Parts: sequence; C-alpha cells; structure tokens
Amino acid sequence: MPSRKKVRVILLKNKTVPIDKYESQCRSKTFEPIFVPLIKHTHVIQDFKNVLDTIPGYLNTIEYIIITSQRTVESLNEAIIPTLTSEQKSALFSKTVYTVGPATANFIRRSGFINVKGGEDAGNGSVLADIIIDDLGTDVKARPPSELLFLVGEIRRDIIPKKLNSKGIKVREVVTYKTEELSDGFNRFVQALKPRNEGEISLNWVVVFSPQGTREITQYLSDNGRVQGSHLRVASIGPTTKKYLDDNDIISDVVSPKPDPESLLDAIELYQRYK
Repeated sequence: MPSRKKVRVILLKNKTVPIDKYESQCRSKTFEPIFVPLIKHTHVIQDFKNVLDTIPGYLNTIEYIIITSQRTVESLNEAIIPTLTSEQKSALFSKTVYTVGPATANFIRRSGFINVKGGEDAGNGSVLADIIIDDLGTDVKARPPSELLFLVGEIRRDIIPKKLNSKGIKVREVVTYKTEELSDGFNRFVQALKPRNEGEISLNWVVVFSPQGTREITQYLSDNGRVQGSHLRVASIGPTTKKYLDDNDIISDVVSPKPDPESLLDAIELYQRYK
C-alpha cells in the first residue's frame, strides 16, 4: 500500500473505558481508530434481584454462570455486585463462568471471578455451548446437570439455551442490561468517512460488530458504499455478523477469525499485504 494512503479503522461500537484494546491495537499498527457508537446501554438490576428474592439461597444452589457480553460484566460491576452482601459476593465469585472470547474472559477475571472457561477457546455462542455440554456430560440421565444462570442483554440470540436445552440442561436467563439505538449513529458514520484534510487519501475500514443499530449504515454500504472505489473496505466480527452482511448484499473483505482486536487487525494487515 502506498505510504501516502492513511488507513482509518471505523469501529461501529462504543469505546470501552478506561482502556479500549481495539484503540491501542490500532495505534500499535499505525492505524487511526475512529469510534462510532450506535447504541447506548442501561443497567438492569431488578431481574437479578427478583431471582435472589424469590429463590432463597439461590447463589448457593447453582454452580455455573454464562456471560457472553462485556456489557453484562459492566452491569455486574457497576450496578449489581455493589448491592450484594459479603456472603452473596463470595458465593457469586466462586462460580464457574463460561464466556465467549478472550477480552470478555479477561474482563470477568478482573472483576473477581476465579474459574473462567471458554474465553480463548470459544469464538462464538455455538462453540461455547458445545464446551459446556462436554464439561457437564451429555448423558443427563446418568448425571443430571444443575441449572445454569445465563446473564444476558434484553436483545439476544437463543443459540446457547437451545443447544443446552436439547441436552436436557436447564438454563435460566436473567436480563442485566438493555440497549437503545442512538438517533445520530448514521450521521456520525457519514462524518467518519470524510477526509480530515483537503487532498487526503484514506483507506477506510468499516468494522461491524453487531447488526444492532446498523440498518441505515448497511443500506448505505449496499447502495453506494462501493462507489468510493478502493477507499472503503468492510470487516465483520465473526460468522454471525458476516451472515447478516451477506443477507444485506454486503461483501465482508475480512472476517475476524476470533472476536478480539489482535485477530481482527492481523486479518486486515494480511488482506492489505496481498491486495
């Protein structure tokens, strides 16, 4: 790639604070990261408290928790855990937690959980469900599994509960956060595509993490995104997002092999090396 062409990575996500690894990884590779938030998150604690109030000693009766989103961990840290007694906190942190991706796994460990599984070995929910089934045993008559607590967002897919239920493994889903689309997300995206300086030639990578909040953006990419010629590329985080883009007639130039910044940016670099 000519040195005069600046590479900007437009990340369709909220910036994680205090540190966003996508930002630091971009800068380490001399890419310019631009965050375009499309949704806002609101903590939900009542569902969790309802379970504790209606099922005495609930945290002592379960062994396993499933967490697949950093937003859930934030809700735990900022809204739920502060309301728990010392005994309840101790019981919570003693559970085995199954999660997706290394970033979320590390976040969970930093929160105080000791036994975290999946993570690096689970790139998506389907793989994580298989790991759980293997761990608990598929012969439910010989070894009846206990209920698993699945901490989720208000909007979620049902791959994990369906797979586990098919093996007789009971899952209780408890909402810990809800999301709302931002009204100015598309305008922010369009602004992010514009050159910062007159005469600047930039290669813009648009990284899609989730379908939520991207309706106008995907319509733009489908209708006229490629009119910008060689200066626009699309990357998706994982096969689920790729399928969503496929269904909207958008080609993913890169599909990150794992849902983490290192895998994504290594894939982008590899693409650029041979294009």
